[in-house]
Amino acid sequence: MLASTAPACRGEKNRSLLLVVSSLASLTLGGAGMACAASPLPIGAGAPALSLPSLDHGRQDLAALKGRPVLVHFFATWCAPCREEMAGLSRLAERGTSGVAILAVDVGEVPVRVRRFFDARPVPFPVLLDEDRAALKAWKVAGLPASFVLDGTHALRLFADGPVDWDDPAAERQLTALMTDMPADSAVAPEGAGLPPLDQQEPTRENSP
Repeated sequence: MLASTAPACRGEKNRSLLLVVSSLASLTLGGAGMACAASPLPIGAGAPALSLPSLDHGRQDLAALKGRPVLVHFFATWCAPCREEMAGLSRLAERGTSGVAILAVDVGEVPVRVRRFFDARPVPFPVLLDEDRAALKAWKVAGLPASFVLDGTHALRLFADGPVDWDDPAAERQLTALMTDMPADSAVAPEGAGLPPLDQQEPTRENSP
């Protein structure tokens, strides 16, 4: 359950209320490994629907990507860790070696603000606009950034609660592995596998302005 309609941001200085959670930027991978916070959605279950307008690619529907692994990334431009991670996501997409589609979902901001940000920092993937936070609630996201990695059946395989180092070869190996055939109900990832956090330091989680 979300504590408020405003998502938290790990590492962002707040102008009003401060909420500190003493947990590492954590990962959940099949319920095992480097997890301090469980995935808000069941690992191995089908992902919620996602259909939103985007900045430059028209309306984007997750269902249209069925058969292809997808990385659904929730963020906001006011969130400092989100801005840092977005650069790594852009490089991941430009390399193209993982074959995973990326959908970046901006939460709760007006389009003009989001466009201004990406005009200065273009990315090679669609930026979806969740102005009313309906997608955030449906995916049960409590803090930003948050990433969900889906296999080709769009079952949830990986969840990252906090910024991920997408330049780390370990991250790309995990994404590339999803391109191979896996059972639709598989909820267990290779032992010891995981997405590497961008920052090993303990983050703070703060409410948005």
